[in-house]
Amino acid sequence: MAKPEAGTAARILGGQTEEQLLNSFFVLYKTCRMVDENNATFVNQFENFRINFDMVAKKHQQVTIKIVASHYFVNDTMVRFNDQGLSGAAGVIAEWRKLGLGGIRVAGDASADEIRSFFRFITSIRPDNDNLESLAERLRTHGLTNVELLSMKAVDTDRSAISEEARQRFRVMARKTFFRAMNVVEEVMVSTDQGRDINVAKTKRVVHSLIDQLTRDESSLIELTAIRNFDNYTYAHSTNVAVYSLTLGIRIGLDRTRLSQLGFAALFHDIGKVKLPTDLVKKPDAFDENDWLQMQRHPLLGAKTILRNLKFDTHTARAARAAFEHHINNDLTGYPMLHYKRREPGLFSKIISIVDTFDALTSGRVYLKKNLAPDVVFKKMRYQMTVKFDPFLMQLFNDIIGTYPAGTLVLLTSNEIALVLTNNEDKPACPIVKIVGNTEGILEEPIWADLASPEHNDRRVVRQIDPDRYSLNVSDFVLS
Repeated sequence: MAKPEAGTAARILGGQTEEQLLNSFFVLYKTCRMVDENNATFVNQFENFRINFDMVAKKHQQVTIKIVASHYFVNDTMVRFNDQGLSGAAGVIAEWRKLGLGGIRVAGDASADEIRSFFRFITSIRPDNDNLESLAERLRTHGLTNVELLSMKAVDTDRSAISEEARQRFRVMARKTFFRAMNVVEEVMVSTDQGRDINVAKTKRVVHSLIDQLTRDESSLIELTAIRNFDNYTYAHSTNVAVYSLTLGIRIGLDRTRLSQLGFAALFHDIGKVKLPTDLVKKPDAFDENDWLQMQRHPLLGAKTILRNLKFDTHTARAARAAFEHHINNDLTGYPMLHYKRREPGLFSKIISIVDTFDALTSGRVYLKKNLAPDVVFKKMRYQMTVKFDPFLMQLFNDIIGTYPAGTLVLLTSNEIALVLTNNEDKPACPIVKIVGNTEGILEEPIWADLASPEHNDRRVVRQIDPDRYSLNVSDFVLS
C-alpha cells in the first residue's frame, strides 16, 4: 500500500474545530426547539455556533454537515463525534433518516439572519408531516437560497469518502488501543496477585483511549473481540467486556465521566479470579460441582480485592459494586446469594452481566468448553431475558452486535468467504465485509465490499460459517 500523502490524516479525521462545530450545531438545534430566539440561552448558543461556523467557512467557503454510513462529516472530513451525548444529535439524525435527509450545506457568506431563519425552519420539521421534497419547496418559499438540503441517497454515494486508507488507519489505531488495554489488564492482575500497587492512572487513561476509539470508529474495536486464541483468556475477556460495555454505554447516552467509570469497572469485573487457584480458572474440562462452588466466590473476592487495593473514590466504588453484582440476575437469583437487603443490581452491573455472558459463551473458554455462534448465544440469552437480563439493555446490545456480528466469517452467494467488518444500520443483512477467500483458496489481497452498495448486488450473505470446520483462523483475517 502506498504511503499516505502529507496532510491525509487531517482529511481523514477532523480536529477540534470540526468537532466543536458539530456539537454547537446540534446544541443550537435542540435549543431552538425549546426556547424563542430572543431567549438569552438561544442567543449564547447561536453566537457559539457562528464562531465555529466562521472558522470552518473561512477555509472552505461553505459548511456541509452530513452523515455517511453512520460517520459524521464536516465538508469532506470525518469527525470523531459522540452523537449519544448531551448534544442530542442521535435523535435529530433519526428524524432526518425518516425524511430521507442526509445532511445540510450552508454557503460560507450566509448572513446571521439567514442562519437564524434556517434553524427556525429546520427545527420545525416533523417526520410524520413532512418529506424532503416539501421541505426543499418551503426553503425556496422562505428565500433561503444559501442553504441546501442533501438527500440521504445523494450522501450515501459518498461512502467512498471513507476510503480504504481511512479504514486501515482506523484499524491500526484500534489494534494499538485494544492491545494496550489487554496489557493494562495483565499488569493489574499480576500486581494484584503479587501484592503490588495497581497503576490506577494508567488504567483510567486506557479506558479513555477505548472511549475515544469507539466514538471514532466503533466497528474497528468490536471486530477485535472475535479473536479467541489468546494464551491467557482472562486478559482478553476483560478487554472484550470493556469494549462491549462502553459501546452499550455510549448508545444509552452516558456522559464521559460515567463512561470512564463503566470502562474501569468492566476491566476490573473479574479481578476476583486472581484469588482462585490457577488450575481452576484455566481448567480445560467442564466444571464439577466443587469447581462451581469455588468459581462462584470470585464476585465477592473481586469486590474485596478492589476495596482493599485501590484508593476509595467513585471509580473504585462503582467497580467494587459491579464486580460483586455481575452474576446476580435480573430477578435477584444468581450468585453471590443475597440473604437480606435484596436490591436490584446497578446499571453498570446489568450492562456487564449481559456482555460478560455473551463473550463467555461465544469464546468457549470458560464454563462451556465449546464456543457457540453469536446468533445461538442471543437465542439462549433472549430465552432467559426476563429472568437473567434487563430486557431493554439486552435488546439494545443485540442491535449493536447485529445480524452478522463484526469479526464473524460468512459465506456469500458468490461462493466467497468474507469477514464481517461492520453492520449497515439501515440494511442489517448487508454488512461491510472483507472478502478473504473463494473456491480457489485464500486471497493474497482481500477485497473490501459494502454489500449495501449497488455494485455488490450480486453478493449477499448466505449464512455464518464455523471457521474450525474449514480450518480457518479468524485472528489471521482480523489482524492481517
